Amino acid sequence: MYYEKIVPFKLRDFLKNPSHETLKDLLLHNTGETDYVDFKSDWIEFTKMAKHILAISNTGGGCIIIGVMQFDDGSVDLKGLTDEEFLDKADVDNKLQHLLPKYLRYRTEDFIFPENTHPFMSLKRFQVLLIDYDPRYVPYTSIVTRGELRYGAIYARQGTKSIEATHDKLVDVILRKVQSGGSDTDEKTLKEHLEHLKILLKEHDGAEDQKYKNYLHDLILRKMKKIESFLDLDSSEFHSW
Repeated sequence: MYYEKIVPFKLRDFLKNPSHETLKDLLLHNTGETDYVDFKSDWIEFTKMAKHILAISNTGGGCIIIGVMQFDDGSVDLKGLTDEEFLDKADVDNKLQHLLPKYLRYRTEDFIFPENTHPFMSLKRFQVLLIDYDPRYVPYTSIVTRGELRYGAIYARQGTKSIEATHDKLVDVILRKVQSGGSDTDEKTLKEHLEHLKILLKEHDGAEDQKYKNYLHDLILRKMKKIESFLDLDSSEFHSW
């Protein structure tokens, strides 16, 4: 699924029905990169790509279109990919699978346009990473420290950039999760609960703003209770942290 308020509408149409026609409409009526779409002229280093995938998945889902160059003024060049730049989808999966959480769903789609299409698209080839949004598992955290990735970090989109989520961004992520009907489920593993607790504890230790620190303290207590419930422990024995 994708966040219901994804914009622009052409992007929403493409995500719901990825086809040559909907991709052509999106690219020819391009409004630039947003929280939900990123353009790359070629495949980039894969820890950088994984960071973008994490950020987009936390922000509401979307896609990364490879073969499109965006300039500083917002204009784009639909350059397409050469034979050498066009990657096998299995190779993409192999490079990303050890960098992303297992519940994060994405897929690579190939789009090769015939000659009898729009002049800007004629004989061009593009690849698109379609990134799902599942509020049950948001926020996704980085599972490795490698390259652009830091273990336990939560990434989110901010316009054209993928950044480590600030307090305000994290609040946005959680509010969107609630609005989309996401909540903790029995499918969340103990390891994931503990990883979330570790992140909260680390964030609490480094927080300087007292209100934010108090907010994190409450979240930590609630997460501890969730873990005890998961383990079928007697909540009456719960001790304040």
